[in-house]
Amino acid sequence: MLIGALLLAVAAIVFHAQIGQVLLSADKKLLYDATTSYLTEIQGHPDQIDPPGGEQHLAVVRPDGSAPVNNLPDSLTAQLDELVGMGSGSHLVTAGGHEYLAVVRTVATNDGDWHVVASHDQRFAKTVLANLTNILFLAAGILLVTLGLTSWLLTTAALRPVSRMRAKAESLVETGSAEELPVGEADDELADLATTLNSLLLNVRTSAAREKQMVADASHELRTPIAVLRGQLELAQSSIGDPAAHRRDLTAARDTSERLSRLATNLLQLSTLEANEDTTLATARALIEEFRSASDRARLLAPDKHIDIDFDSDVDDSLDIDYRISDVRFGQVLDNLLSNAVRATPSAGRIHVELTMIDTALQLTVQDSGPGVPAEFAATAFDRFTRARTRRGTDETGSGLGLAIVAAIVANASGTIRLDNAPGGGLEALVTIPEHSNP
Repeated sequence: MLIGALLLAVAAIVFHAQIGQVLLSADKKLLYDATTSYLTEIQGHPDQIDPPGGEQHLAVVRPDGSAPVNNLPDSLTAQLDELVGMGSGSHLVTAGGHEYLAVVRTVATNDGDWHVVASHDQRFAKTVLANLTNILFLAAGILLVTLGLTSWLLTTAALRPVSRMRAKAESLVETGSAEELPVGEADDELADLATTLNSLLLNVRTSAAREKQMVADASHELRTPIAVLRGQLELAQSSIGDPAAHRRDLTAARDTSERLSRLATNLLQLSTLEANEDTTLATARALIEEFRSASDRARLLAPDKHIDIDFDSDVDDSLDIDYRISDVRFGQVLDNLLSNAVRATPSAGRIHVELTMIDTALQLTVQDSGPGVPAEFAATAFDRFTRARTRRGTDETGSGLGLAIVAAIVANASGTIRLDNAPGGGLEALVTIPEHSNP
């Protein structure tokens, strides 16, 4: 409304000035036309000058200052010499309290300069302009009110779906319902907003459910080792008189506390990964160096089992390619997969680890000669606290978070991971990490 009022006021002022200029120009043309015939008479027969007729107000002044023709208002007649002295042209003068438009034209003759002075009272033009201005501002006011009312109605109608959406959102908050915000049939900005908000609600609900599930899982997993630790400490307290038993109970309690510490560390790490907070980049060269370092670490995992671990890589470490995974995280993926493979592989077994490049994507393969996993476990292998308890043995020492951490790291790198039982026996883990593309 304020902007509309300002624009209308500016337009009215400009229009008012233009109309005033048009009226003034029209009066000038009339006066010039009225004096033209007298200029011709002065040059042809100066002794036979007819008086003006109708509403013309005009004076003819001889070189000696006399005025054989003059019907100007008395107030202008008193200033006739002053008007002649102004020179040829149009002039706005005030006489007798009124404003006049005066036109002075000069004719040179053998006897000297003749002057023709014509005038027009500006009261009529001002009255016309004032009336036009009143009509103009009245019309502008009506237009402004109409514009404001129309804008209010249109805005109210346009925001009605937003109000309904807000009311629905408040209802969802109060009731905790899992419903979505209504998306209109029209393909417009409001439908896009509703779709975006529904995506946001889904992400928030998914995050809340994930955190709730994590707390529930952690409570379940921590309950047993805490109870065991309490029992071990009670046994240690009761066996103070027996140094060997006391030492044995304290050692068991220490091992249990270390398991609790690892479990808490893994939970914190998994929470960080699932929040997608790790955005570190690494080059192909850095990841290949980490791959080589992992080969040294792998041979220290179970030296008593005499497992043959082969590492093979054909990736060119001179390639200038970035991946959305740090070398440390890549090392975690390798260590977790290798640790699982070593635990599942029997003595004198074999593990083959290979790093290749398909186009620009890195592909990591870890294959062992163990018993593989049940088909039903492969579908939930990357869930928290999931352990394979058949074929590959019962894993009571692990927390069931290793593969979940690996899956979260790979997901952060926009990659994929898959577990398959190999046709010849054993389990194959296949990880693919694509090249990082800048947005």
